[in-house]
Amino acid sequence: MSPSTPPADRPLRADARQNVEQILQVAQDVFADLGYQASIAEVARRSGLGMGTIYRHFPNKTALVERIAIKVMQESLDEVRRALAEEPATWTAFTRAVRHMVRLRSSQLFPVSRGRAREPGPELAGIRTQLLTALEDLVARTQRAGAMRDDVTAYDVVLMLNSIPPRLADAGDDGPAADLTDRYVGVLLDGLRAPGAETLSQPAPGRREIDQFFRTVHGL
Repeated sequence: MSPSTPPADRPLRADARQNVEQILQVAQDVFADLGYQASIAEVARRSGLGMGTIYRHFPNKTALVERIAIKVMQESLDEVRRALAEEPATWTAFTRAVRHMVRLRSSQLFPVSRGRAREPGPELAGIRTQLLTALEDLVARTQRAGAMRDDVTAYDVVLMLNSIPPRLADAGDDGPAADLTDRYVGVLLDGLRAPGAETLSQPAPGRREIDQFFRTVHGL
């Protein structure tokens, strides 16, 4: 059984499906706000569900975060495809897809721990490959249209998105006090526009660097 799939050999009842959806949505917010150190107890508190209900569907925190990562990457892939199909200009499609991924706060949703010994499940590995391929296509199209500087790659974009800080927590109640991501993504997008005033040093990253980043920083 894949650790990223709720342990069920038959279709879930409607109430169980609703519980799974609620757990995933709340846990996505919890881990985005607090990082991987957030506890399952905090997910239970915010969701109003018991610990037993959460562990019935997700045997451990790694399984839960992996499922969230799959969910977020699938949503990001769908948005890249929609943006390319619906937007008349490739730069508009690119900025729409980037802002969508930032709203999902995806950079905060892959912390499955540095010390993990095993490889990610095939579903997670597969959706990550699809998303990276779609982003490569989007960046290439935007560059061919002359809207994006031609000395950056999709892998630059992924790493830069992962450098955007999470929401700042209020010191009093640990709740989110400031979300500066939209501000920083504006600066990022401005720096990616063609032609680019600065000459970039060092070779651009590739798939090897991305895989190493996810392995060493997030365990994925």
